[in-house]
Amino acid sequence: MAKHKNISLKKNFLMNALLTSSSFIFPLITFPYVSRILLADGNGKINFATSIINYFLLLSSLGIPLYGVRSCAVVRDDKRKLSRLVQELFIINVITTVLSLLLLFVSIVLVPKFQDYEGLLLILSCNIWLRTIGMEWLYQALEQYSYITIRSLVFKVIGIVLMFAFVRQHSDYMIYALVTVIGGSGSLVLNFGRTFSIVDRVPFSECNLMHHIKPILGFFLLSAAWSLYANMDTALLGFLSNDTQTGYYGAAVKIKQMLLACISALGTVMLPRLSNYYGKHKDSEFYALLRKNSSFIMIAGFAITFFCIINAKPIIVLLSGNTYVPAVPAMQIIMIPIILSGVSTMLGNNVLIAQGKERVTTIATLISFVIIIIIDFFLIPKFGAIGTAIGTAIGTFVVVAIEVIYLRSSILLLFEVSSIFKSLFSGFIASVVMVAISNFVPLLGRSIFLGLFVNGVIFCIIYAISLIVLRDKFVLDTLSGLRK
Repeated sequence: MAKHKNISLKKNFLMNALLTSSSFIFPLITFPYVSRILLADGNGKINFATSIINYFLLLSSLGIPLYGVRSCAVVRDDKRKLSRLVQELFIINVITTVLSLLLLFVSIVLVPKFQDYEGLLLILSCNIWLRTIGMEWLYQALEQYSYITIRSLVFKVIGIVLMFAFVRQHSDYMIYALVTVIGGSGSLVLNFGRTFSIVDRVPFSECNLMHHIKPILGFFLLSAAWSLYANMDTALLGFLSNDTQTGYYGAAVKIKQMLLACISALGTVMLPRLSNYYGKHKDSEFYALLRKNSSFIMIAGFAITFFCIINAKPIIVLLSGNTYVPAVPAMQIIMIPIILSGVSTMLGNNVLIAQGKERVTTIATLISFVIIIIIDFFLIPKFGAIGTAIGTAIGTFVVVAIEVIYLRSSILLLFEVSSIFKSLFSGFIASVVMVAISNFVPLLGRSIFLGLFVNGVIFCIIYAISLIVLRDKFVLDTLSGLRK
C-alpha cells in the first residue's frame, strides 16, 4: 500500500474542488426549477423530513465516518491491518444501521408529526443503508478523490435527468425526494463491490470489534453534536413555525451549504494527510498544511461573505424565484458568520480530530447547540426563518470562540495573520468598486443573471488584484505553483 505516500495533495484538492463545484453548479441548474415547481411549502416538507432522517443517519453511522478516515489513514500502508480494520468497522456499521432503521419505523408509528411525512421519511431512509454499504470513509482515507469525484459526478448527472423527466408539478415532492437519493447516494452502491478489490477478506475469528467501541463512541458524540447543531434549526422551525418559513430558511441554508463546501474543500482532502503527519510526529509539515488551509478559508470566505450579502436578493430570486424574496434577510444573516463556519470546520476536523482531541469540539458544539435552542424558542414564533438564522449565527461564533480559547497556545501556528487583514481589506475594496460600477450601469439591473455575472467578474478581478498588490503569501505561492 506504499503508493498512497506519493498521492498529490494538489491533485486531490483539484478533484475535491471539482466535486465541490459540482455541488454548487448542479443546484444552480436544479434548484431554480425545483423551487418554482414545489414552491416553499413543498421544499419545506423535503427540508423537514431530511432533517429528521439525518438524526437516524447519525445513529447508524455511530461516528464511524470520522473514526474510519483517521484510523485507516494511519494504517493504510499495511494492507493486512487495513483489511482487518475495514471489515471490523463495516460489521459494526451494519449492526447500528439495522437498529437505526428499526427505531425509525417505530418512530413513524408512534409520533403523529412523523406520520404526516411517512412517505418522505421512508424514501429518504434509503440514504441510511446506502451510506453504510458505501464505506466512503475508506476511499477518503486512501485519498482516492479522483474515483470519488468521477463516480459522484456521473450520478449527479443521472439525478438531474431524472428530475427534469419526472418532477413536473407541485405534488411531485416525493418523486423529487427519490431523485435526490439516487443522485446523492446512489453512487455508493458501486463502492461495495470495489471495496473488496482494495482490501482482503479477513476471517471473522480474527476480528476484534470491541476495541473500537470506545473511540467510536467518542466520535459518535462529536457527530451527534454536529448533527444536532446542523439540523436542529430546521427541525425547530418545522415544529414551531410552518412549511413556508421552513422553505424560506431552507433556500438560504442551501446556498450557504454550497458555499461553505467550497471554503472547506481544501481542508476535506487534508484530513487523512494531517492525521498521517501527526501520527508520525511531522510537526512542521502538519502546521504548514494548516496555515495553507486557513489562508484559503480567509481568502475564499471574505470574498463569499461580501459578495453574497450585497447580492443576496438577486441570488435568491435567480435560484428560487420571486416567491422566495422573504428569504433574503435570513440569507444575509447566515452569510455573516460563514468564515467562522469554515474556521470551525478546520479547527475541529483538521486540528483537534487529527490530534485525537475531538472531545473539545464535542463540548463546544453541544454548548452552542443549547444556546441555539434557547434563542430559537424565543425568536422563531415571532420572526420565523430570520429568528432561526440569528440563532445559527450566534451558535457558530460560540463554537469558534471555545475552540480558539482551547488552542490559544498554538493558534499563531495555524494562521497567517496578515492574510486575514489583507483579505478583509481586499473584500471591502472589491465591494465598493462592484457597487459603484453597478450603479453607473443600470442596464445590468434588467437581467438578474447578467447583473450577477458581471458583478462577480468585477468583484473577483478587483479582489485578486488587491491581494496581489498586497503580496498575500497564499496567492503568490499559488500563482507561482501554476507557472511551474
